[in-house]
Amino acid sequence: MKNEKKQSIDLETAQSLILKKCRVLSAEKVSLSKSLKRFPAALLVALESLPGYDQSLRDGYAISREQQGGKNCYEIIDEVAAGDTRKLLLGENQAIRIMTGGLIPENALAVVPRELCSVNGETVSVKTVFLEPQRDFIHRKGCELAEGEVIVPEGSAIEVEQLILLAGVGYDSVPLVRKPRISFFCTGSELISGGEEKLAGEKYSANSHLLHGLIEHAGAKVQVQGTVKDDPEAVMEALTAMSESGSDIIVSTGGMGPGKFDLVEDAFLRAGGRVIYHSLHLRPGKSTLFGMLGRSLFFGMPGPPPAVHLLFNELIRPAILALQGAKNCRPREVEAYLTENLYFPKRGLPRLKSGFLSFAEGRCLVRPSTTIGGSNCYIYCSESARELKNGDRVTVHMIDSLPYID
Repeated sequence: MKNEKKQSIDLETAQSLILKKCRVLSAEKVSLSKSLKRFPAALLVALESLPGYDQSLRDGYAISREQQGGKNCYEIIDEVAAGDTRKLLLGENQAIRIMTGGLIPENALAVVPRELCSVNGETVSVKTVFLEPQRDFIHRKGCELAEGEVIVPEGSAIEVEQLILLAGVGYDSVPLVRKPRISFFCTGSELISGGEEKLAGEKYSANSHLLHGLIEHAGAKVQVQGTVKDDPEAVMEALTAMSESGSDIIVSTGGMGPGKFDLVEDAFLRAGGRVIYHSLHLRPGKSTLFGMLGRSLFFGMPGPPPAVHLLFNELIRPAILALQGAKNCRPREVEAYLTENLYFPKRGLPRLKSGFLSFAEGRCLVRPSTTIGGSNCYIYCSESARELKNGDRVTVHMIDSLPYID
């Protein structure tokens, strides 16, 4: 069945169409040590209270209540080190020497740091001023986490602080959504790999390295990759093989314009693909296709590496996150002030220009990036504008921004 042609759509609509096609992938058990920045397949809650027992915050003395008219002198009856599991009991006017992390004895009023104590043989004296209840130096059971309390909410990646808490309540492994499997190919009879002898009319394929790095950095796995000549049968065979390999996402670069050797869309249709949209109202990236090939999401992107990087950030990374159950997958938008003038050759399409965001004097500042200077964002310019001036307030799309919970 031939696909109905579609008009260009705006970036926000394109992102919505893509995210609607994303279904959360299956779960796998993963060691907690390898779970950082991964997405849980279910809510992760505290298996027990944290801390799991009342413990000392300092090296010192656990003291009991003193008898009426006492002189804040206590008999030292025992010693507790961290890891000592004995449940000791304090009587009146008694103290137990205790180390940081030690189990607090029953009937303990407080722990007094050793530097605030005076020891004479087996007796310890404490000044009344150091017996204030709000400074008992006891880390109470459950004061950090109650049993059953949510540690990692739905749609949130595991961060360092949460990793510490998960370990603290006894997790050794966690159920995570598996990483998406992505296959890609770069089209072009002129493309060769680094290390090969380059003849006139040939060029090294930058996109193969770029995509491999972007995919792994985004938290996905490269399934199959390759370079395909400008041949309709070769492109169709690559698409079919990648779909049959179980790829969750398939990406192509090049072959997306109106020229004679721009063959990707036709090959995609012949391979059984269904086009969702095939033109984006954005520069760079106007000639961009998204569709479904079996159960695989397919992204046909233009050839220039800067466009590939931009479209990966705006379209493919959100899909990678959505397939893992993340919420708020689109790049985070930030308001910033330009520090340089920015000119565009003509109007007609909204633009995203690579930029570098920094902070100074409490403000977000952004400037256009240079070819080798690096970038961490994209500066948005509306279709009606040809110029943005130094000091203008602009919207920028952050690169590599993980999802966040409002």
